[in-house]
Amino acid sequence: MSECPYKQKCNGKDCASDFCLRKFKLEYLFDYALIPESQRRYFKLVTDEDGTDYKEFTKLAGIEQDAENFVKEGRNLYIHSTICGNGKSSWAIRILKSYIFKTWAQGELACKALFVSVPRFLLALKDSISNKNEYADHIQKYILTADLVIWDDIAAKVGSEFELNHLLSLIETRMSNGKSNIFTSNLDTKAMRDALGERITSRICNMSTDIELHGSDKRQIKEKALREEVNN
Repeated sequence: MSECPYKQKCNGKDCASDFCLRKFKLEYLFDYALIPESQRRYFKLVTDEDGTDYKEFTKLAGIEQDAENFVKEGRNLYIHSTICGNGKSSWAIRILKSYIFKTWAQGELACKALFVSVPRFLLALKDSISNKNEYADHIQKYILTADLVIWDDIAAKVGSEFELNHLLSLIETRMSNGKSNIFTSNLDTKAMRDALGERITSRICNMSTDIELHGSDKRQIKEKALREEVNN
């Protein structure tokens, strides 16, 4: 039997039984959050050998540990870097996972969080005008009620005026309703403003804790760690 990917802070008492309520609920919540199975296991994030991003990683680790209060208080986070693969999306997912692990037993089953690939969502939104698109439909159904939304690669694709206005409306509504958001981007503020316009950029930059990463691309290190975790 393969090792359970949800062993984090678990006493393991139901591992040998036919049904584990914790695993069942966590799988439901991660499915609805659109987190792929490869990202559900614990993975360690490390700084460069010279200590670049040590302060930033420490701040993010603090938010991860306090994820429940971060969401309850409707806080927002903006993680950005012009360098690809240095931990922006990985940290966002870790914070989302922490929130789900801390709250899985609270209340009825519902979509607590969402991971939204913004470029994919904008393409799906366009496709949904003439065709049924399950990805767009799922996001549209839960994006205003989910406790936490990750807007990944928020400025990677320049949208049409309709798409950008729709995006702005969703972000403004969530913020007005006290819902938490995490934004990730590979662009600096000027490039984001050029891609998304002043209004969305202003909301993201002025209403979020700003963390800029400067470390190197670590995707190969992370992929190797995930493979070793699965094989061990």
